Amino acid sequence: MIRCEAIVRGALALLLLLVPLACTTSTTSQGGVGLGAPARDDRAPLEWARSEPWVIVVRRSCRTLSVYHYGDWVRTFDKVAFGRVPGVKVHEGDRRTPNGLYRIVGKRQHPRWTRFMLLDYPNLSDRDDHRRAMADGLAAAGPGGEIGIHGTDKERFNELGIDWTFGCVSLMNDDVAELYDMVPDGTLVLIED
Repeated sequence: MIRCEAIVRGALALLLLLVPLACTTSTTSQGGVGLGAPARDDRAPLEWARSEPWVIVVRRSCRTLSVYHYGDWVRTFDKVAFGRVPGVKVHEGDRRTPNGLYRIVGKRQHPRWTRFMLLDYPNLSDRDDHRRAMADGLAAAGPGGEIGIHGTDKERFNELGIDWTFGCVSLMNDDVAELYDMVPDGTLVLIED
């Protein structure tokens, strides 16, 4: 069962890599150019997700989190922050956000971040990557855990595009409350560059 699920996850991740979403640029209130939500054309249905009730796609390069229901685009949230160190998570404490396909495995209210949705990090692929990193001397600790999607006590950081988390995905508080009420446990979450 676990091996079959890993194969399905791998296949879904591969499909997503073949059909990436594009970021659009937008003008900020200060007159600068920033990344915005995907263009209307990029909000086309995710055909591979037609059998999934809910799918979340987190695009680090766009600083967005998009929600799909049976493959149809529902909503995109912007002002997303990530781990304070660039790159993909290798080990516990590296302050990086992982890339990969995960599921929400628990939801709870949180006194600091309003809402917290726990992801099933590390998955089998993350554990394999960690073993390789350990063998290559690139990992100083275990793979870590407690990675999730949550709100913020640093709203200005999110607004300015400053990455501040220890590896989680942070949304504005109103946005994470909306997402929390929208998607159930078991929702697929793809985090990609």
